[in-house]
Amino acid sequence: MTDNSAPKTAPMQGAGAYNRSSALQAANLSSALPLLESAARSVPIDGNAPLVLVDYGASQGLNSMQPMGAALDILRVRAGPQRPLEVVHTDLPANDFAALFKILADDKRSYLSGRRDVFPSAIGRSYFEPMLPPGRVVLGWSSNALHWLSRNPVHAPDHGWAVFSQDAAVRAAVDRQLDQDWRAFLQARASELCRGGQLVCQFMGRGPDHHGFEWMADAFWASLSSMGADGLLSDDELLRMTCPSAGRSVEQIEAPFNGGGYHGLRLNHVSVVEGPDPFWEAYRQSGDAGQLGRSWAKAMLAANGPNFTTALNPDRDVNVFLHTLGERLSARVAAGPRRSQTYLLLVVLEKLLETSI
Repeated sequence: MTDNSAPKTAPMQGAGAYNRSSALQAANLSSALPLLESAARSVPIDGNAPLVLVDYGASQGLNSMQPMGAALDILRVRAGPQRPLEVVHTDLPANDFAALFKILADDKRSYLSGRRDVFPSAIGRSYFEPMLPPGRVVLGWSSNALHWLSRNPVHAPDHGWAVFSQDAAVRAAVDRQLDQDWRAFLQARASELCRGGQLVCQFMGRGPDHHGFEWMADAFWASLSSMGADGLLSDDELLRMTCPSAGRSVEQIEAPFNGGGYHGLRLNHVSVVEGPDPFWEAYRQSGDAGQLGRSWAKAMLAANGPNFTTALNPDRDVNVFLHTLGERLSARVAAGPRRSQTYLLLVVLEKLLETSI
């Protein structure tokens, strides 16, 4: 059933939890880094104004350090030693920005380490709307973020991810939201990018004959369902537990560009690659199924937990819910170890024309 009053998407689990449990997202970066480096070598750097890089959907920042550092080094060589370089990190208003700035200040992996005249800042706003003045951004980056919807368009009665529902109408509602969000994202970036500016994105996609991520999503939903069967969740709570995320297909990415450009943007690159599974590789080395289960449980709760806890009745203890869910998911994975199969979309956009949005 569609629900226009459904809450907007929540940020990742706070207090630095996402940084501590995002090894999977870190592993995903390698597929898109060459595209970011190529874009950094070709974006315009004319004039003396600061060069602005934007990290869209930064979360708590740990996984931004390597890509931002790589792009900064290339731009520094091109622009010279004195040119100011700005890095703007964006995420939802409730995001744990404190964890991001702590890494920037104290962590040896910070892109500020060993680099001069680099000025970081952050904006707490959804990237489905403009965040910066027109024409300001020379290079954009977004990783592990654009599979999140702006809002949950539908409650799926039979799954925690509506895109995996058996109900065709439920799946159609997700695809409509995906299209609306993608077009809103593109229009906002078309305003912010300078002419010749580029944006590199990596996020969840869909495979040739299935979405990918089914195994883990099914295990998560089975764990939630078992809590309902044991009286730990009500039927209404289970119905509301629908996570606002879904992978897109190449065709969905290309749709706004079928007539050519879109608001002055050109789609320079789109491809799908199979995602890594660092937890499975560690399991192959250790044979420790328990650790495999714990790794997946921590990662899933850090990324998805806040969106499920919004469905709880007010009298529920959130920490007890997350602990119980984590234990059940961990045990389920440990009982049937397997490699997760996921797909990643790689997208490069370029601003060709100055347009009025």
